[in-house]
Amino acid sequence: MSSVHKVTLNNREVTIEFERKRVRNINVRVRRDGTLYCSLPYYASIREAEAFIISKQDFLLDALDKMVNEEKTKSLSRQYVDGEVFEVLGKPYVLKVIHGAKNTCRAEDGIITLEVNDASSYRTRYMTYEKWRRRCIKSLIVDLCSEMYPWFEKRGVAMPKKITLGDYKSFWGECFAKRGELKFSYRLFEKDRELIRYVVVHEFAHFIEPNHSSRFWTIVAEVIPDYKVLRKRLNNK
Repeated sequence: MSSVHKVTLNNREVTIEFERKRVRNINVRVRRDGTLYCSLPYYASIREAEAFIISKQDFLLDALDKMVNEEKTKSLSRQYVDGEVFEVLGKPYVLKVIHGAKNTCRAEDGIITLEVNDASSYRTRYMTYEKWRRRCIKSLIVDLCSEMYPWFEKRGVAMPKKITLGDYKSFWGECFAKRGELKFSYRLFEKDRELIRYVVVHEFAHFIEPNHSSRFWTIVAEVIPDYKVLRKRLNNK
């Protein structure tokens, strides 16, 4: 069970996800979207965890700034300004930045409207877009998992206990059959729905067959007959 809180560190409001786990100590890590993740023992309170984070606030804020700068360096072509083109579920969208009271993002009719309270701040533009992008792709993948599950349920597959997304560069999806968990990459946001559906089916099939044997591909083909075409398009595009 996790919960999300806003904590003020040196006059800066930071979003932190707290999750209780079987750990001995309170642990904090910086996420690429400019938020913090804190795992804490079951016996520890959120207040204790917040106090611990505040005691490390200088270090954590410095790490957050470095993370944002690293992301900016990795994507110098992405400044999140008017006129830039982004792929949204396989289609090109033009970015439009406007001033607003809240930091929000939406996409319609080929335009991504990025509404921010400080249009001059790269960090604000980047984080607002990233939070929206990650929220959108997570919602779509969860929906696709629900959509595809009935077929696998008939094959004796239990609904995944956990579906998570991360900033994975080396894979599109991953299945941990023994613990009933599926992981997907945020990068799927740039792919069209048909390709994302293929990745979901691919990972669900691993609940039945853990390796890429001929039996595994037979299972995939029963749901997606043209999986070879999609697989090639996914990895070549």
